[in-house]
Amino acid sequence: MGIISSRHLKIEHRSHVSSSTWRRYDDFMKGGPCKEEFSLFQDCVHEAEKKRELTGPCYPILEKCMEAHSDYYQPILESDKAAEKILYEGLMKAFLPLTVPLNEMNEDANKFITFMEGGDCKESFTALRVNCDFTEEAGNNNEDLFTKCAGLFGTLLKCVADHSDYYHSIVSVTKATEEHLEKDLEALFSKAS
Repeated sequence: MGIISSRHLKIEHRSHVSSSTWRRYDDFMKGGPCKEEFSLFQDCVHEAEKKRELTGPCYPILEKCMEAHSDYYQPILESDKAAEKILYEGLMKAFLPLTVPLNEMNEDANKFITFMEGGDCKESFTALRVNCDFTEEAGNNNEDLFTKCAGLFGTLLKCVADHSDYYHSIVSVTKATEEHLEKDLEALFSKAS
């Protein structure tokens, strides 16, 4: 489960999706085995937004539950995977020459790092890189890793948004990913139940 998912859409972006679609989405989430986690998640996000704090720490419990019950949450999880792919490919295309296949991007990953460290978000980007080891082994050995990294990633995204003049390529890729999620939600939940 990635950072960008259907549950990560900002409240202001929900206006692009009909209210009946959101009701169906909420009903779907509450109708599954993670209804308690979803309610806790919503409360956590509401409190964080009220306090103008990052919402990253709200996600791990819900995401772990959804993964554990992937049979029920399959449509949401598939939408999230598609969004992750759009985000990844968009970022790679923004920073790699068009002649470099995505599966060979490791050679040119330094372009992305150099770009990120060249702007005002160097500190938050470096904190994410230094403190978050996203290997499966690291994740299995450290249950707090996702919570910590979600918070650091949220800090980075906020910084990027605050400095969109420099990070405009990242902002545009993020926006395209959110638009894709909005369309997916509309397609999944706009049909009459």
